[in-house]
Amino acid sequence: MQESKRGNVRNPACLSRQLFDLVTARWATLVLVDLMEGPQRWSELRRRAGGVSDKMLAQTLRDLEAGGLITRTVHADRPPTVLYALTDLARGATAALQHLQDWAEEHTSDYDHYRRAHTIDPKP
Repeated sequence: MQESKRGNVRNPACLSRQLFDLVTARWATLVLVDLMEGPQRWSELRRRAGGVSDKMLAQTLRDLEAGGLITRTVHADRPPTVLYALTDLARGATAALQHLQDWAEEHTSDYDHYRRAHTIDPKP
């Protein structure tokens, strides 16, 4: 591994911005949260993400693998089994993602209250 050099996510030219964008992308965040529970197959990730298209999931997994956040391991079973898992690099971000997930789930009612209060045509 290379020597650590701190980046600046506010600098659009900095690689830390790309990493930040990758980790916080809608489907990437959900995939990373799901992989915190251990290696998973494609079908499991698609089912758990709920609403992701095959194309978007494929692109997300490719992006996460290219960014060093997940591994893709093909097992020579019949039929072949492909498992996706977090890398050590991604594990550093998962604690923050877990806190964010917990926060979002705990504040669903608050969010709904404010969202309804600021909607022009609130639904009953």
